[in-house]
Amino acid sequence: MLQNNPRIPYSDISIPPQWHQWLRYTRPSPPSVLELRSDVARQAQLKQLARAADERWAAKPSVLDRPRRGNQELGIGDGEMKGTVGVRGETAEGQGVVKAEREKEVRRKEREGGGKLKENPWAVRRGRAGEDYKPETWTPGRAER
Repeated sequence: MLQNNPRIPYSDISIPPQWHQWLRYTRPSPPSVLELRSDVARQAQLKQLARAADERWAAKPSVLDRPRRGNQELGIGDGEMKGTVGVRGETAEGQGVVKAEREKEVRRKEREGGGKLKENPWAVRRGRAGEDYKPETWTPGRAER
């Protein structure tokens, strides 16, 4: 029989979950030694597989790493090269890439047919919200009875 050592705190003792299940009456019979050994082997194998997966994960390039200039593969770049794919910020000249692309498109349309370019419905409007809003007059209809 196991003797209790009062010098060892209870937090340092690890009891397998199988024993906890049996002591709390959620398991009909106590765990066997073979079952406990197989569980320890399973945990060791799981740790080994997790370590291998972590090594494979660390070997792959991360999207969070600083991308190389003009990385066409990921569709991102750091904005230091002209024509970098996917950058939507300020360029060295101070113009937004989106604005420059829009101006190029307008010039191309003017050369081709002189047709006006449609307004972008998703463009952010300047000014205060509702600045040009004019309510319509309300005329009530007949009440149906």
